[in-house]
Amino acid sequence: MKKILSGLLVGSVLFGGAASIYAAEENVNGTNSASITVNGSLGQDNTDENGPNIDEGSEDWINVTVDTANIFYTTKDTEHKTITSPYYAITNNSGRGVKISVADFTVDSGNLDNVEALEISGKDYSAMDKTVDLKSFAAGEFLVLANNQGKLNVDTDPSGGYTKDTLYKYSGTTKDEYYKGNAEQTSHTLTLAFEALGKDGNPVTP
Repeated sequence: MKKILSGLLVGSVLFGGAASIYAAEENVNGTNSASITVNGSLGQDNTDENGPNIDEGSEDWINVTVDTANIFYTTKDTEHKTITSPYYAITNNSGRGVKISVADFTVDSGNLDNVEALEISGKDYSAMDKTVDLKSFAAGEFLVLANNQGKLNVDTDPSGGYTKDTLYKYSGTTKDEYYKGNAEQTSHTLTLAFEALGKDGNPVTP
């Protein structure tokens, strides 16, 4: 299941009468009507890296697609000593880069008493491997992704210079040969936190 976490705010924008924008002109002469094309711009478009009306560092810049149902498991081939999982995707749809942290990892049912190691890993914007330990969990930064144009610094980076999406997975090991003769079900909640980076690709200082 995929979920889009978006800071897109639906609202209205009023343009003052003093502002003028050049448009095509037509001289109405000898007729009693004229047709005028009207285009509106409503709300904040956080997919436009040059979009106005969104403060740098604002949560309104956050627009990320994530998989919200994950699994991990052991396999018979490793005598249930190795933990693995499918790959899951994170995509940044925003006009700003985003920092992704693992804020929390809880055991909702079952336990990890017979798990030796469990981690989540993926590649960040520069294809560097990043890992967070979930067994002896401590909250911390996980990944940074470029904006939807593949830029961290909107003004200086070339389009497509960096990665705007990534794949992550779970891995680890179990203790001794416990799961060779035992089976357990566990459930967990992984909480990811998102921070919109500034136009220069750095965190915004309040």
